[in-house]
Amino acid sequence: MSFPRCLRLALLCASTLGMSVALAAPPLAAPTLSIEEAAALASARAQDAENSHGAIEAAVQQSVAAGQLPDPILKVGLNDVPVSGSDSGSLSRDSMTTRSISLLQEFTRADKRRARTARFEAEADSADARRIVGVTNVQRSAVAAWIDRWYAERARALLGHHAHPLNLALEAANAAYRSGRGTRADVLSAQLEVQKLQDRESENQAVLDAATVNLSRWIGADATRPLGAPPALGVPDRVEQLVRARYDSVPEIAAAQRDVTLAESEVRLATEARKPDISVELMYSQRGAAYSNLASINVSFPLPWDRANRQDREVSARLAQATEARAKAEIVQRDTDAVVGARVAELRRNLERLKRYDDATLPLANAQAEAALTAYRTNTGSLLAVAEANHRAIDTALERLTLERRTTRLWAELTFLTPLPTAQTQPASKDFK
Repeated sequence: MSFPRCLRLALLCASTLGMSVALAAPPLAAPTLSIEEAAALASARAQDAENSHGAIEAAVQQSVAAGQLPDPILKVGLNDVPVSGSDSGSLSRDSMTTRSISLLQEFTRADKRRARTARFEAEADSADARRIVGVTNVQRSAVAAWIDRWYAERARALLGHHAHPLNLALEAANAAYRSGRGTRADVLSAQLEVQKLQDRESENQAVLDAATVNLSRWIGADATRPLGAPPALGVPDRVEQLVRARYDSVPEIAAAQRDVTLAESEVRLATEARKPDISVELMYSQRGAAYSNLASINVSFPLPWDRANRQDREVSARLAQATEARAKAEIVQRDTDAVVGARVAELRRNLERLKRYDDATLPLANAQAEAALTAYRTNTGSLLAVAEANHRAIDTALERLTLERRTTRLWAELTFLTPLPTAQTQPASKDFK
């Protein structure tokens, strides 16, 4: 085959195979791994989230205990035993000597017990909210790894489609040079393009391997399964609903609100602690046979004589903590609002850019490569110009792919503001009640 004919075949292959923006993925064996399944598998393997069940169960158990009365206190004693005189050491001859047994019960007020119970219930809800934040972060990480692997495979396919025509061009340049119809510069130019492509393939393979390892961290052996189709890009419908609800279902905001509830329960508990509880003691005292036995009842309660420096300061401290918790929740709310707004705006801009790539940028790059090929056929252009035009076409296709990857990441960040519903995202505190 002559050099011009071989070269034209090689470059036409590059035009038809390498410059299409919507490269079809090679057929993969079923079952494929969808992005939603990756998130669900990651949730099931979220060991960190499972470990947090201990904190939830502990708070739930304490909430039950906090609602009960304190254990009664049993007292046994000897009172007024003579230690001198003729009756020294006797337990029956002196009328004052008694053998007593008593039962002391503190009656904690119901409001205080309810406040204690509410405090631990709020702690359980707070721990559960933090657990769901952990599950959501695991889902987000798995989805990001899925996206990285999917686009690394797309880039590998795109680069692979260019490898064969470039190798054909190199063979054609060598044949032409040996026959005296080509130049050494053409051979070197073709070799350089092949080397550049191989370097890109090696670099992309490293990215693909890292993405697969990262995905396996979250979902295990399923990370090696073929990937399903990418999501349809666009602003998720859920975003508008979240904005109207002030992101109440976003795990980070829900966790911050649970912290506020916990802090407010601490305020109520400190307020109730200012009011003293009553203790009642029943005593039975036995004396010698010549004397009557005795019964006693005692009622006691604390005297908050320095409330301003004790109980009131405890309430003030809890109020300050509640104020801090509300401020942190407001910061999380504002940050989420700002981040979501920025992400939505960037997503819309990227969608416009992708459309511009498809409608104008890529067709122009392909047309430039075709024009360079036409000029070479008519002996008005060089093989170097053709190679450079083809190189720019590859760059443009990769730039478009990189932009699509960033756009898909934005879509994922907005879609997974709230977690994919799984068994792990259900409230766990009720399981321990």
